Amino acid sequence: MVGEKGSWNSESLENAIREKIHEGDQLFLDYDGTLVPIIMNPEESFLPESVKELLSRISLKYDLYVVSGRSIEDLEKFLGPDQNFIAMHGACARIGGKMMYLKEDYVQYAQNCREIQEMHIEKSFEGLRVYPKGGGILFHLGLVSNDARESVVRIVSELAKRYGMELYIGKDIAEIKIPGSNKGDSIKMFRNSRPCLVAGDEMTDESAFSACPECISIHVGNSKTAATYSVPDVESFLSVLKILA
Repeated sequence: MVGEKGSWNSESLENAIREKIHEGDQLFLDYDGTLVPIIMNPEESFLPESVKELLSRISLKYDLYVVSGRSIEDLEKFLGPDQNFIAMHGACARIGGKMMYLKEDYVQYAQNCREIQEMHIEKSFEGLRVYPKGGGILFHLGLVSNDARESVVRIVSELAKRYGMELYIGKDIAEIKIPGSNKGDSIKMFRNSRPCLVAGDEMTDESAFSACPECISIHVGNSKTAATYSVPDVESFLSVLKILA
């Protein structure tokens, strides 16, 4: 049914994109789980050349932003230096090559994360991997035993509270992040009066969908969502994205 939350109807979605999205409009796209599948080793999540070329073509016609929990450095590594990035769940951005810190006290939070990193919690838990992100720090639980995960999450939660930061629990991750950062608020900062398309795959993207109720929103996956449309997987979303190229 067209318009039903999370509905998957490729024909109706494609028709909606063709009718509502035109050259010069804005696209806000998540990275992991949307443009690339989520994998066990996040440092290896490089875009296939075909997808990188697709985004390059799209960015010539539309105002494209990649909106991610990743750091600016990660996004540049995977996508190259020429795209617009809203990073760290909306705590910072690089637009048109200009770096912007969107949250007060970013520098202090970055120092907090350096102190947490120096504790080397990963040495106490086999399989635990730590990915510093400047103003955030991600603990990857994918290789941690089920018995140890609860202990890791408890420690990370206590550290988040001690340093006045937020805890986010996602698929195989526990992340300490800058409080108040969310994709929805950051998208509002860069929105203009033009129509837009917003796409993402997880809970952090729900605020983005809610921030743009009048726009086309696409959830990648099968979970409950506030998005207008859902597609089952990354491959399906990339097929839809080709309409814009």
